[in-house]
Amino acid sequence: MKASSFYRFVYAIGIKPWEAETEGMATQLESLLKREEVSRQRPYGSALDLGCGSGRWSVVLARRGWQVVGVDAVEKAVRAARRRAGDEDVDVRFVEGDVTALSEAGVGARFELFLDVECFNHLSDRDRAAMGREVSAVASADATLLILVWARARRGPFPPGASRQDLEAAFPGWRIVAEDPYQGVLPAPLKRIDPRWYRLSHGR
Repeated sequence: MKASSFYRFVYAIGIKPWEAETEGMATQLESLLKREEVSRQRPYGSALDLGCGSGRWSVVLARRGWQVVGVDAVEKAVRAARRRAGDEDVDVRFVEGDVTALSEAGVGARFELFLDVECFNHLSDRDRAAMGREVSAVASADATLLILVWARARRGPFPPGASRQDLEAAFPGWRIVAEDPYQGVLPAPLKRIDPRWYRLSHGR
């Protein structure tokens, strides 16, 4: 996955703007997760955090009662995630691996919830298709995917974002059942990226 080279570089120099606190992000994600949990009892089930970075959202999932695996292609990010989980005394398994090769990475199987906070956003169309195949291969029959992406547009060296059609192409056998505008407060230069949360349902 070409994107991993970029992330190895930025983690090496310590620049991680996507992990900065964004007003409203955590509140909206909590609301989206409540929607998944309302018909369940703790522990809610197995969850895979795709492109988990330093584990911020993996820890949130674990605290809420999910049995969590986080996967990221950047070794330094995975080490930071393990430290975070240890510091916050939550049980999360972190795996160094590529989202386009989840089975090879040994993440496990039969996940009931997938969370992707902008990982898909940075992939090529070829890698998106590979990620879709891999997610489907380790998903339970009734799994849910929560995914945050920017609107599709030409942005030079920056991620092109994704459309509903891109998601449908990458995840055949899944159905988009909800689309929610991002409620976090974005810096002025990012107002036009129009990020959205999509909820995809597997096999329903």
